[in-house]
Amino acid sequence: MRTILAVMIWLAATLPSWAQGEEVTLLADRVDISGNGDVITASGAVTVRYQGQVLEARRIIYDRGADRLRAEGPIRLLTGDNVIVLADLAELDADMENGLVMGARLILDEQLQIAAESGERIGGRYNGLDRVVASSCVVCAERPTPLWRIRARRVVHDEVAERIYFRDAWFDLAGYPILYLPALRIPAPGVERATGALMPTFSGSDIYGYGVKLPYYVVLGDHADVTLTPFITSERTILLESEYRQNFRSGNIELSGAFSLTDGLEPGEIRGFVANRGHFDLAYGYDLDFELNLVTDDAFLQEFNYSDDDRLTSFLDVTRYRASDYTEFRIAGYQSLRDGEDAGEIPLVLPSFETRKVWDAGPLDGRLGAGLDVMNLVRTDGRDVLRLGGGGDWRGSHTFDTGIQFAAVGDLRFDAYHISDDAGFDEEFVTRTLPTVGVTLRWPWALNTGAATHVIEPIAQLVYSDSFQSGDIPNEDSLLPELDETSLFSLNRFPGQDAQETGSRANIGINYTRYDPNGWEASLTAGQVFREEAGDRFSVGSGLTGLTSDFIIAASVDLPPGLEMNASALFAPDSLTFRQGSFAIAYESVKFDVETGYVFLAADPQDQTMSLLPERQEYRLSTRYRFAPHWEFTGEFRYDLAETRSILRKAGLTYGNECAEIAFSVSRRLATSGNVPTSTNFGLSLNLTGLGSRSNPEWPTRSCAVR
Repeated sequence: MRTILAVMIWLAATLPSWAQGEEVTLLADRVDISGNGDVITASGAVTVRYQGQVLEARRIIYDRGADRLRAEGPIRLLTGDNVIVLADLAELDADMENGLVMGARLILDEQLQIAAESGERIGGRYNGLDRVVASSCVVCAERPTPLWRIRARRVVHDEVAERIYFRDAWFDLAGYPILYLPALRIPAPGVERATGALMPTFSGSDIYGYGVKLPYYVVLGDHADVTLTPFITSERTILLESEYRQNFRSGNIELSGAFSLTDGLEPGEIRGFVANRGHFDLAYGYDLDFELNLVTDDAFLQEFNYSDDDRLTSFLDVTRYRASDYTEFRIAGYQSLRDGEDAGEIPLVLPSFETRKVWDAGPLDGRLGAGLDVMNLVRTDGRDVLRLGGGGDWRGSHTFDTGIQFAAVGDLRFDAYHISDDAGFDEEFVTRTLPTVGVTLRWPWALNTGAATHVIEPIAQLVYSDSFQSGDIPNEDSLLPELDETSLFSLNRFPGQDAQETGSRANIGINYTRYDPNGWEASLTAGQVFREEAGDRFSVGSGLTGLTSDFIIAASVDLPPGLEMNASALFAPDSLTFRQGSFAIAYESVKFDVETGYVFLAADPQDQTMSLLPERQEYRLSTRYRFAPHWEFTGEFRYDLAETRSILRKAGLTYGNECAEIAFSVSRRLATSGNVPTSTNFGLSLNLTGLGSRSNPEWPTRSCAVR
């Protein structure tokens, strides 16, 4: 320690360049000082710390007269900006800001490595390198050629601007030269945002041929950027994709889209789409969300693999959710891409509004609620409907000493309708009053056998409601009622307000759950709905028609680590004939994921919305398998059992390591409409660590063999 302190004091007194700045620290196994003090020679494990920079070397010689440092390797210079310079020999000034380096290698942000025959350090800002090879791949004696590399005559690294400039560069893949670039500029690794070209992606399709996307990213200040992507295909189609993003103090917007500059598929037409969205935090706890989704024609999105959606929704929402109240305001429009749907008959929501508030009130730990809602539907060709509704309700519950849980509800709702442009309704103004009362009894039983805990819960619910209305009411928002384990004990199984269940009914069911101490559990729900009067509001496919509903049974199993199974089915009440059902099995682990499922829906001629569809049976399978440390397979398969044909077949293969990720995919999609034919598609993407992307931590770093 005395030797180190003495050297530090001597350096501060004798080195003019070092004495003017921060303190200099010199650590070495041996320090020799010439007789006149002009030359200092440090040898052994030498470390010099000065102005945030650290120089490590086997030997360092400082010439006071020339104010120069000579470092003999192996040399390691840390500049303090995630930049490490390795070299065999270096001649530097005393500030370590200028000099020549032999056998240089730069390591940037622990990712990109740049090796050179020689180099120079200029002004403490630039690292100039000659005859360079750059890569972020691990290189070993048994693997001397990296997966990718850039060979260049000259490279300049600007530490202040955080840019790397290549001159006369070749890009090699697996040792083979692929592309010559007379000049190339890339951001230094670790830079989050920088203007420049991104990696291209390649694709192909039976529809547009072969295609390449050439994205270019532009920084527009600290809070905004845009990506412009020409999409060029072999069928003489050129699209321009754009994605603009901006963050504000209270929110953000994202404006995306694509338009054809030239279209080889539909010559003479301007085709494209927009997909804009945003979110803002407003005053008093309100949130604003919006989306604008439009396309020029029914086929564009599927032709160029942007989306499989057959309906696009645009909306503006203002919402606030608090513990005792909520408010929702919405304006919405829809664009149908389905065959045979008339755009003029699709309603615009202008607007919808709903608010509700609850208070603690009354016995049985009661809660009193009140609400108001408005729905205005406007069509360019067809019926317009304005609904104003509101009401109040009270809910309470109590648990008896025997363990029986009692719950009661009372609800009164009033609606007023204005109906226009529909000759099928005699009354232009219609009112409705809907009172509802209900009670629910639950009696859970628990049995602990030591090996597991079993909970059995019988449930009985009695509900009565009636509708007093002055005329027929159009059903706009309640088209798809269904019976499942989540709606078995609902007061109203219609999804909206236009249609309401009426009459006396009893909802009877039982829940069973098994809790295993090893962490897995299984549950089973079964039940049925009984009515005093059958009515005609429900279709056969809903499972709710008649005096007695279909018998519902649902089961689930959750087995750690990562296995889940769910199944549900409806059976006819008289014959227990299978009506509809589904099952799903999912398993997730580090190396392997799989999800498979089956859905059966019988044809229902009474259903207002689905009567045109035949019986449907579909099987699906998706999987991911990491079959080697650096290789991963993905697959997806959907099959129509009713039509005995595949709907979708898709496979992907990805290779990834510390320096690259290469993904290839191929798929075949069955035509679901007359707009787009059946097509086969493929895609190829390449991400290189250090060239605009960071390493993916999911991929392991390759190691070299120990000799």
